[in-house]
Amino acid sequence: MGLAGLVRLAGSLTVLAAATGLGAAVSLDYRRRIQLLTQLRRMFLLLAGEIRSSRTPAAEAFGRMAGRMEPPFGKWLKTLADRLEAGEGESFAFIWKEWVEQFARADAQALQTQDVELLLSFGEGFGYLDQQMQLSSIQFVQEQLLDRVGELRGGCAARMRMARLLGVSAGIFLVILLL
Repeated sequence: MGLAGLVRLAGSLTVLAAATGLGAAVSLDYRRRIQLLTQLRRMFLLLAGEIRSSRTPAAEAFGRMAGRMEPPFGKWLKTLADRLEAGEGESFAFIWKEWVEQFARADAQALQTQDVELLLSFGEGFGYLDQQMQLSSIQFVQEQLLDRVGELRGGCAARMRMARLLGVSAGIFLVILLL
């Protein structure tokens, strides 16, 4: 095997490794989405508890929740609480929308458009509702998140395996095509 053969072999292995890595990355994004949606559901569960038990204002509730949530949620909730406490004449909906958009940008691959839309819809009326309506709004979001997590988990193993398999298959196809 000459130098040209070694270069072809190295190139083939590189293409195969890259395609396999892409399949693994898609698989990890899928798992990350499930984790994020589960954490979001927990966040809304804690928010409902804060509102139900202590009738806490939103800013204080988000601040308390920040210490009980895993990263990156703790930091994000602290930022949200600080913005709400600062007031500055902005509505809850406006501050919530900014927060959701920042959160979605930070983990752009994991959350899908429908997830972001669900979060945005929550903020549109939450700040103006009485306690019972706030709890109903939170419960609706929790149910939606639970449904999505259930759907994702139902096909999780198969989809993750499929993503990895497609990555390897695409790599093999490209190697054959290039040789």
